[in-house]
Amino acid sequence: MQPENRPGDQKRSFIEDARRGQIVAATIGTIAEIGYAKASFVQIARRAGISPGLITYHFAKREELMKQVMLTVHDSMDRALTARREGAGSYRATVRAMIEGFVHYCAEHPAELVAIGQIASAARDAEAARQWYRGQSAATLAEIEAVFRAGQECGELREFSPRVMAVSVIGAMEAVPAELMARPDTDVAQYAKELADIFELAVKAASTRSTR
Repeated sequence: MQPENRPGDQKRSFIEDARRGQIVAATIGTIAEIGYAKASFVQIARRAGISPGLITYHFAKREELMKQVMLTVHDSMDRALTARREGAGSYRATVRAMIEGFVHYCAEHPAELVAIGQIASAARDAEAARQWYRGQSAATLAEIEAVFRAGQECGELREFSPRVMAVSVIGAMEAVPAELMARPDTDVAQYAKELADIFELAVKAASTRSTR
């Protein structure tokens, strides 16, 4: 028997939501520790301290659970980056806040980044998650592109291809998790600042350039 608690269903109780959150957290930790391929319901249940049957009560299929991991990590990241952008007073400041926020999020949530990276590249049992990830990546690219275009329209940013610049930003951000994992002694604050500097200088209108 499955609970009436499919994703997005407002009928889920607080206890059910808490249990689902516990399972998602255990899934993230399990994938980060032993890899996606070995992250079975048995292994996840062992980490969570529950029975495998309780996982299937909330997530009928492994694929459904992996998509929920993607959704959960994205929501967490979105909240963190939104908080960073709230005080931005310009388009350049928005770009800087987004890039710096992402670097700091990666440093603070390494397990989450490992988990969604492995799910996104999984060969099986994660097609729904991969499709959602591709859609979300496209939406993020479009959002960054829109920021650049709006900044150009008001004269704050120089003329360039918003699409090319957005793709470049995404590429630089996608390289962050691997760099931080390969170099755990990285000065995260300095890395975040320098990466943001690169793109802030790249998009500035000539009249706004200054000696740093």
